[in-house]
Amino acid sequence: MANRKRNFGINIRVTPEEKEKIERNARKCRLSVSEYLRQIAMKKQPKELPSEEMIQSLMRLRNVISHFEQRARSASDEEQRRFFMSCAEYIRMIMTDTLQLMSHSKPKAEVKNGND
Repeated sequence: MANRKRNFGINIRVTPEEKEKIERNARKCRLSVSEYLRQIAMKKQPKELPSEEMIQSLMRLRNVISHFEQRARSASDEEQRRFFMSCAEYIRMIMTDTLQLMSHSKPKAEVKNGND
């Protein structure tokens, strides 16, 4: 385990505002404060992860896609089948675009570049 090799501590003084900002940014990245600061010190940019609400929304969309696909399989004619499949594909495209936007966007963590 990596923690077993970490025998040294580093203490820094921060203002209450700085402490809150560091803790808030670590939470956004779902990291401990120690791991968050360690990554910054090693020139890694911690990435903000999607919120639980966003993950739940994407899961609900996935359920809607499944519903449309089931309806397409049980449709009585080809026109209905195409309609349900096109709905599923359109929602899948929106989900894919959303995930790409989330993964390519700059992290919102409040980190300054430079020698702070």
